Amino acid sequence: MDRRTFVLSAAASVAAGQTDSQKKIRIALVGTGHRAWAHIQVLKALPEFEIVALADPTAENLDHAASLVGAKTATYSDYRKMLAERHDLDGVVVITPNFLHAEVTVAALSHGINVLSEKPMATSVEDANRMIAAAERAGKILQIGQQNRFNPLYVKMNELVRAGDIGEVKFVTGSIYRGDWYAKSWKYSDSKTPTPTNWRFLTKTAGSSLMEDGIHEMDVLHGMINSKVSRVYASGGNNVYKDRETIDHAGLVIDYESGVTFTFNFCLYGQNAGPTVSRLMVLTGTSGIMQPEGKQVSIRHQTGGAAKLVETRDAVPSVVTARDVGPDQDLGTLREYQAFANSIRTGEKPLVSGQVGKEAIKIALLAEKSLRERRIVSWNDLPA
Repeated sequence: MDRRTFVLSAAASVAAGQTDSQKKIRIALVGTGHRAWAHIQVLKALPEFEIVALADPTAENLDHAASLVGAKTATYSDYRKMLAERHDLDGVVVITPNFLHAEVTVAALSHGINVLSEKPMATSVEDANRMIAAAERAGKILQIGQQNRFNPLYVKMNELVRAGDIGEVKFVTGSIYRGDWYAKSWKYSDSKTPTPTNWRFLTKTAGSSLMEDGIHEMDVLHGMINSKVSRVYASGGNNVYKDRETIDHAGLVIDYESGVTFTFNFCLYGQNAGPTVSRLMVLTGTSGIMQPEGKQVSIRHQTGGAAKLVETRDAVPSVVTARDVGPDQDLGTLREYQAFANSIRTGEKPLVSGQVGKEAIKIALLAEKSLRERRIVSWNDLPA
């Protein structure tokens, strides 16, 4: 190859690379209920993505989601038909009820399509392992939608913990106090549940209440603790909402191999608890105590003195914070989509990988096992 041919060939390769990086990532959403509407809002704010297909057996939700997309988008009542017909998909986003995450994810990966699956990853460790194995076989990205890992407030807290700003973490406490589940959620029925029932009320379809929401806060704090769980003890049940299988409150104690103790409280009838308690996160270290205060991180040292307040706004590029994508909590969702785009284009392993997702559901499942069986459980009481 002479020099001119080499230069032209190299230029063509660069141009092709630029074209690929600018090409929109074609996304299909499986599941178009309430949570999917927030996903659509975020995706429309990101020029990297194009929503080209939607799938959901519930016509009302499917039509509403299509109206939110606002462009000509293909709709399917059966996601399997969509996967069989669409050969132009770069990614599938799974936003179904929890018990369907594994089924849809494995099917999409088997078609050679990258997947972002909403949390919880699955309702069993075995299903999580199936998802991880399917991604490895396909050589495709599997990212789990634990978007608080990308929230700038928690990103900054994690950075400060790693930097030793409160010394060695020894005791962690958290809580989630909220109202009951979305009343208009999809209703499930089968031979054992003949009356259509909100899917979040059933163990089969939801997994557990802690999987459905407490998992966010537990996952973030678990990541900051950065150690292996040794045992879990939980107590809880149904004090107010007695007409369902899934619990309405729980208290957990999680012991780690590093010696850290993590306590967590969950309540579905505490919607007016206020910002301090509703999403409490406190990390106590050998030299200080850290917690969120609004959009800042507060550090109080054991020696006394005024609290040190650390801003978090710089943790996100201004181009992201300038976008009008709705509530602040969707900033994490926006960031997770940017990470998903990067992984699709570069092959980089996701921050919230299948392994991260599996650890989160295993903690929730162990807590559920402990409170049901009224005993302390170990990490090895469930499969690896």
